[in-house]
Amino acid sequence: MIQFGKAGSSTLRDMFEIRSEWYGNPDMGHPTVNRSLVRRCINPDPKSNLRQDNDGTKKKFTKPGYPFVEFQWHMNPHFWRIEHNVNDKNCTDAIAETAWKLWPDSESADRYRPKPIVQATTLCTPRSKVKCRRLVQLREPVSHIQSSFEYFCKNCKDNKKYCGFLIDAKCGPKHSKIGDHETIQSWAEKFGNSFTRKLKGDEQLLAGGTIQGKLSPGGWTHPLEFPIHADEVLRSLRNAGDCVVALEDPNRLSKIEACMGDRPGFYTEELALNGQNKTNKSNGAKKKLDPKVTDELRKILAADIYLYESLFPFLATNGAVGTNSLE
Repeated sequence: MIQFGKAGSSTLRDMFEIRSEWYGNPDMGHPTVNRSLVRRCINPDPKSNLRQDNDGTKKKFTKPGYPFVEFQWHMNPHFWRIEHNVNDKNCTDAIAETAWKLWPDSESADRYRPKPIVQATTLCTPRSKVKCRRLVQLREPVSHIQSSFEYFCKNCKDNKKYCGFLIDAKCGPKHSKIGDHETIQSWAEKFGNSFTRKLKGDEQLLAGGTIQGKLSPGGWTHPLEFPIHADEVLRSLRNAGDCVVALEDPNRLSKIEACMGDRPGFYTEELALNGQNKTNKSNGAKKKLDPKVTDELRKILAADIYLYESLFPFLATNGAVGTNSLE
């Protein structure tokens, strides 16, 4: 699974944790997992398993001896998540292969065979013993950038990442008082079109706008070529048979079931889940954008909107695109 902040990824993680535990997938912190991975996953930087909180204290970034485990692994232990510092392709392959090796054999008399899922930043290589596909959940781009702006910048959430903890992106109370706070348009210029950039998988396109690409106060450092890059992403997704769903799609759970090999109705009937987005909400209701601001954002976010409309034309036809459809 490829994660996009403020596109419902937290809800997906919770859902996949329940799914993985239901099937009996082992805890990623279990010694059995470690034995299968430790020889192929070596953390080159011993200090990278520490993180500094806002109060200055340092805490373990991963479980000791498990450099490949995401630092919040204990919150969703059965849904495997790989830390951002794991970019070694051999390690990624090892994790994908181990996920299949240890995944409970759920093959039954019917034609449904559930597949394991791992949250990662990179795909396994052609040398891997298993084939990987991406599962991606996108969100209407204008609504997505508004939620991103309010959550990360205006309200300084996520450990004040953009408000001085990692970078000072002219966000939060200090810059509101000074009078040079980011606008939603400038925020979109700096950090928008993240769907196209991340799915393109080009390190140059990630520079400055992601943790992996070393966040910069000025955002992306390399220009996006539109529509070339968006078209390349579309071809890549379709040729690989990747699973792509939209947060606004009322049928997204059934599409995820089909992609993951779960029987129809598995999430709603067996797990009693409805997939409703319920975590990481900002304070208060989202304000409706001025039509002129929306028009400006549509121009800035042209690549992501083009990608979204091409993948989900039925949502564009129903007026979801550019209307701030999700509160």
